[in-house]
Amino acid sequence: MNLNVEIPDRLAEALKTRADERGIRTSSYASQVIERDLRSMEEQSPNEAPIWEVVTDLMNDVPDEVFERLPSDAASQVDHYIYGLPKRSS
Repeated sequence: MNLNVEIPDRLAEALKTRADERGIRTSSYASQVIERDLRSMEEQSPNEAPIWEVVTDLMNDVPDEVFERLPSDAASQVDHYIYGLPKRSS
């Protein structure tokens, strides 16, 4: 597949310099860089679920009674519940 990509001049110069250092065409070097980047992305998260799905799966095991005991103002009064500071007036 051919792909035309516009990049800033400074990146094009850097890409050409790196390709020249390796004795290969700029397009070949660009292809290697893209392939390496895509491969590293696959290695970092092979079939990992997004974090929100992981959290949802973990929370499914928590009984409803536990959620009912949570304070309704926990987000706005986090310093009170974590550090014991006086509640802020609303």
